[in-house]
Amino acid sequence: MAIPGTQALVELGLTNLEAEVYVFLLSESPATGYRVASGLGKPAANTYKAIESLAAKGAVVVDEGQSRLCRAVAPSELVARFERDFARQKDVVLESLSRVRGAGGDERVYQLKSPEQVLERCRCMLSEATEVVLADLFPAALAVLRADLQAAAARGLSVSVKVYEPADLTGVEVSLDPTGEDTLRRWPGSWLNLVTDGAQHLMAFLTADLSRVHQAVWSSSAYLSWVYHSAFHAEFALAAVTQMLTSGAPADEVLRWLDRHRESSGREAPGYRALQSRFGRTILDRT
Repeated sequence: MAIPGTQALVELGLTNLEAEVYVFLLSESPATGYRVASGLGKPAANTYKAIESLAAKGAVVVDEGQSRLCRAVAPSELVARFERDFARQKDVVLESLSRVRGAGGDERVYQLKSPEQVLERCRCMLSEATEVVLADLFPAALAVLRADLQAAAARGLSVSVKVYEPADLTGVEVSLDPTGEDTLRRWPGSWLNLVTDGAQHLMAFLTADLSRVHQAVWSSSAYLSWVYHSAFHAEFALAAVTQMLTSGAPADEVLRWLDRHRESSGREAPGYRALQSRFGRTILDRT
């Protein structure tokens, strides 16, 4: 039976034996290597190696006297050490991998299988976006991505979100779906749809608590992403105009809003520029 707490340490990078030695020493410090091996029922040679490795990782300290007594450092100190090491390793990995250049032009559509994968991809899309973001979000998905959407808006991006119950997001243009209550009732789950720069899109339907994925796809196809961008833009306009007319806004105010909305369509967004480069401006300007 595993010693409580060891699995969490293994997930942080310790071996099983190192984790067991550390947890043992938390309650038995100070102790000799022989005492640790006996207490765990492990071979002495393997235990001594584990202690040496833990000392090198800053997880234990060893008395340099004849007894070679070992003591575990406090868990808070160990976790802080892991955090610092991870931060350094992360910077090294990012710098190394940034030199690797992919082939580019990937038109494939990929399935995403886990909620963590879906949400992390959304966060990456939002952090990488440079001009325009369009999102169509049920309440649970909005709650999780709220800070990322507001951060994108704070960077000066045009961020528009269609919601299904009243919501306020700093710097974000929000449009409330007039049939939101009915839509939430008819769809027992949570959808999360996102397009950034007309260049990437993610479409996902998850359980209501975001614990499982029913279906989710992501693609960096400029053509498919621009189609979804255009559809989202029209959906956003329909919801906003319906909301304005229902509240009694005069026709000229609605028309002015539509003119502004048309100007902010992201017509020159990166995804559209990629299509221009690929197919030619003349062809696209006819559509």
